[in-house]
Amino acid sequence: MDFFRSTFYNKYTPLTAEQISTKLKPTPAAGSASPLSETLSGKSLKIILDNGPVLDYKFQKDKLTFKEGKAQAVMAPYSARELDEIILFTHLIPGTVRGYGIVYDTKTNLVTAFELWFCGFEKDKREVWRDFKFGYVDTGAHAPEKRHALTNRIEGKGTYWKNDNGVEMLYFFPSVVWSSFVELSDPLGGITITAPSDYIKINDKLYIYSRVEQEYSGTFTLEVIDLFTVRHIGMRLGFDKDDKLDYTMYSGKGEVTGQSTNLESLTDYGTAIPYGEMHKKTINAQNKGVRPSYRPRFMHKDHTKAEVDEIIRTNCKVFEGQSIMSSKNTMEASDYMAGKTFKLRYDDGPAWEYDITDATHLKWREEGEKAWHTELYEGYEAARDIIVFCHICTGTDPLRCLTQAVDFSNALTTCVDAQLGNGRKPWEVGHQARFGVMELKGGPMPPAVARHGFTTELVGKAFSWTYSGQMQSIHVYSSPNSYSWTIMLERNAGGWMWSSPCLYVKLRDDAYLMSWTEDTCNGNQGTFILNPWLMHDGGFFFGIGDGPDGSHDVHLTPMGAFARPLHGFDIMEYFNKT
Repeated sequence: MDFFRSTFYNKYTPLTAEQISTKLKPTPAAGSASPLSETLSGKSLKIILDNGPVLDYKFQKDKLTFKEGKAQAVMAPYSARELDEIILFTHLIPGTVRGYGIVYDTKTNLVTAFELWFCGFEKDKREVWRDFKFGYVDTGAHAPEKRHALTNRIEGKGTYWKNDNGVEMLYFFPSVVWSSFVELSDPLGGITITAPSDYIKINDKLYIYSRVEQEYSGTFTLEVIDLFTVRHIGMRLGFDKDDKLDYTMYSGKGEVTGQSTNLESLTDYGTAIPYGEMHKKTINAQNKGVRPSYRPRFMHKDHTKAEVDEIIRTNCKVFEGQSIMSSKNTMEASDYMAGKTFKLRYDDGPAWEYDITDATHLKWREEGEKAWHTELYEGYEAARDIIVFCHICTGTDPLRCLTQAVDFSNALTTCVDAQLGNGRKPWEVGHQARFGVMELKGGPMPPAVARHGFTTELVGKAFSWTYSGQMQSIHVYSSPNSYSWTIMLERNAGGWMWSSPCLYVKLRDDAYLMSWTEDTCNGNQGTFILNPWLMHDGGFFFGIGDGPDGSHDVHLTPMGAFARPLHGFDIMEYFNKT
């Protein structure tokens, strides 16, 4: 990755309703890389949906006649796949931007129907929305009492998939209303994406999973997963990064990669989605199919460079107050370095001299400078003789923030060198890791070759972090260059998720450094050292923040949390293949 530059996310262009309508003419059928099912050919189905319309179907080989409630019957192409007793079929409705994805259990005659439509989100019409209903196929007998049900039974599951269209995926389910995935077959590779999701239980072995790639392509995915044989069938509806229609069906074989530990009671939810109070505030119950949304690009002001410069000049808060992490469980501030003078020399060029005045003040200068710069700092002894400390470089343009992780026992050091501006946005933080040695009079001799280095030892691990009584999250380290976090709901269920590019560095067996940048989100950057023996971390959060009164500031704040291991996922083998 270029210095400070972020290329983590694909950019998707907004589409108008007219453009989408044009792209859906003539009415397309879902494509498939392997033969589709013809089991429904010649059959008729009358689907009774709870609190919904009656759906009447008559099937031919590749076309169906469809009647929705009292509407006129229409003919449309359709596509279907089978997984044992389950048939998944999908079709669009001619002359509209709507369609259906239907999961039909031929053994029980129970149905879950997803009504799908483009243009659900006013600010980005390319996004597909869904409204699912439970029901059954009318056979003339008494209506069954049982239904498919929302569930948290597969919360925490992780899976790998290779589909018949060549797509390879990793899935992670640490939430009951969100999921994350990594498309291994994407040439970019290693990018973790999160999406609002549904989890529905058919029976103990079969589950329905759906997601909408909100804030990205807007594409909808619907799958049926068999956990006995680890197979699935699925469909996708949306537009790709080139704005071409992505309407496909597929099947795949997979492996269970592991499980992040559940922190709530395991249960089936029936028909009530277990949203938390924060989720409910985002929902207008009058809107069909509405779900909690997390839309960072519409939450934060897109500052110009001139606006960033003005914020730095007028409202720069260093170690004042709390960041959005609301960290109450920080490590104890350390005076370990007070009175020490040393130089940190990095292999790619920079060398900084430090004169540590006391526990909160230091002087620094670049090698060769005559004048010293005075800054506030904070430092933690994250592991024995390992100090992580951080400070702003006042007056730099772009504004620079240095987080130094120094091992005074062996003279090795790592710097996370960050600045406001990542090559994409002037207000988003970019960073990179530097490796080098410490020169301290009377200290250990700096090694000639040994250095800290990037590591994959954290990849696949999951932790629960308790920042305060009001703030808990789950980290899943889902790729060598990215991760996701899940904000906990009231009952310790997993809720909202988001993901970021990150880097992992091993300092020692008892100290791992992790740093991330919240690209296309709030633009902030966090760096911490995790001590897996203490199960505690210490670090810092840097960036531009939004005040409650509409103001903005540059902040550098301490960060810390107590950790709980949640087992995790055996996934590095999949990255080693690519």
